[in-house]
Amino acid sequence: MSNTQVFKLSPAAAQKLRAELNQAGYEFRSLQHALFQARGEGVVASMYRSGKLVVQGGGVDAWHVRYLGGKESVKPKGESTPVPEGLPPVADCFGSDEAGKGDTFGGLTVCSVAVPADSIELLMSSRVADSKSLNDELIRTLAPWIKENFPYALRVLDPAEYNKGWADADRNVNRLLTQLHFECIKELHAQCGFDNAVVDRFSPSAPVSSRFRAVVPELKVFEVPRAERHAAVAAASIIARDAFLSGMEELSRQWAMDFPLGSGTPVPPAMRGFVRLHSPADMRKVSKIHFKNVQNFLAGN
Repeated sequence: MSNTQVFKLSPAAAQKLRAELNQAGYEFRSLQHALFQARGEGVVASMYRSGKLVVQGGGVDAWHVRYLGGKESVKPKGESTPVPEGLPPVADCFGSDEAGKGDTFGGLTVCSVAVPADSIELLMSSRVADSKSLNDELIRTLAPWIKENFPYALRVLDPAEYNKGWADADRNVNRLLTQLHFECIKELHAQCGFDNAVVDRFSPSAPVSSRFRAVVPELKVFEVPRAERHAAVAAASIIARDAFLSGMEELSRQWAMDFPLGSGTPVPPAMRGFVRLHSPADMRKVSKIHFKNVQNFLAGN
């Protein structure tokens, strides 16, 4: 079973460790924000410029006695991030989230992100957090960076595709979400093979877990509310939000009008403005046609 431990080393201790691992025949590789990454004897040791040493593998306990003299480990920043009790650590975990579910206009996006153990320090050195706590400008900056540095899978439905997907899912949003989360996590599992995934809960019946028990029983899926507190889910929420915002910008270009986010007071005037420019039949191409506010509006038009 893989284990991950983190240690704090001085520059001199890091230099000494590198020399010892080199003498032991370890394979060295370059790693962003790291002094070195060394592989051998069943472990991967990543020495970051911050002074954090992340060691992963089945023989970590014996390894750190041999090379660090039993030095006490420390928790990486990622493991001190508040998460609901009972969730897996950020290391070697998938996070999955969606965006657009509650917006009248626009479609739906779902994203899953994988966080390898040797990339925890990189993730935690960034400003990655729940996308709901970040402004859109920061989201647009962080999303490309996450996509460049972490494995991810993304599904984007424009409004017309969303409405068709909703209908094909027996007019059930949760079934559609289950399918999209399942596809994203399964795609990443085929790449990375991690054993844990965290999903922002959208149904108390934990449907994503049920899907995976039937086809990938070794993968444990945790479905919890406010899961964005888990760093892997936070990263996924940022990519999903960025993709949704890009979709809204495309809608605005395509239909020559500004579409408000959410489902609040700006939405009814926007619907009225839309049908003045276009037609009620076109509402299914820009909005979630089953939303009650859309149905009430169309009934009066």
